[in-house]
Amino acid sequence: MLLPISMITGSAVAAASAAYYATSAVRSQWLGATVWRGRTDTNEVALTFDDGPDKDTEELLDVLGDLNVNAAFFMIGSQVERHPDIARRVAELGHEIGNHSYSHPIFVSRSANETRKQLDLAQQIIAETTDIRPLLARPPYGVRTRAYFSAARNLNLQTVQWSDTGFDWKDHDAERIARDAVQHARAGSIILLHDGDSAGKSDRKRTIAGIPLIVAALKARGLEIAPLSRLIEMKSQPQFGAEQTNA
Repeated sequence: MLLPISMITGSAVAAASAAYYATSAVRSQWLGATVWRGRTDTNEVALTFDDGPDKDTEELLDVLGDLNVNAAFFMIGSQVERHPDIARRVAELGHEIGNHSYSHPIFVSRSANETRKQLDLAQQIIAETTDIRPLLARPPYGVRTRAYFSAARNLNLQTVQWSDTGFDWKDHDAERIARDAVQHARAGSIILLHDGDSAGKSDRKRTIAGIPLIVAALKARGLEIAPLSRLIEMKSQPQFGAEQTNA
């Protein structure tokens, strides 16, 4: 018996919606465990930055230092190759480092083998450059697949998304970025910002200008910025040198 066209169309739409949710929804747990918000029993939030390191990362580090703020940087492997000194400075200043793939592809358009190579290569480059082997990963655009989760598990990487964002990839000024970043922030929020541009088309000067505004707004709400690892209750990432010293 042939099914009515409307039923076939409806089923196809439902399947497409489910697939989109599974791979792209920030909070989705369908394909694998994903952290998108931290513990809520404190007054702490975390700042995270994607797509670096880049030239603007230097100025961002200065601003974060002046404000005594610790952040997490999800680094692109090819960017670490281009800016090794900046990547090392991120580590030396005590910020946390995560794996954001080698070249920032959308994993739904990559094979399982390519996906594994993206994470493997980024992990290797970050570790060799900074002496830190990431424990955290954030897939480009937040898009996850079964192959991504398999590769992440093999590297002992915990996937971390976000609960809030400044939408700083859009053409917004510093005030708008800050307003969006903190608008819904509350205890446990993981805030997404960028210190680089994966497309290489724009700088992050407006994001940097928005950081003092973000910090001030969070403090006005009684919220403090904490290391991401503390917010999600995992051990801080050790440096290889520190491990060897303590052995």
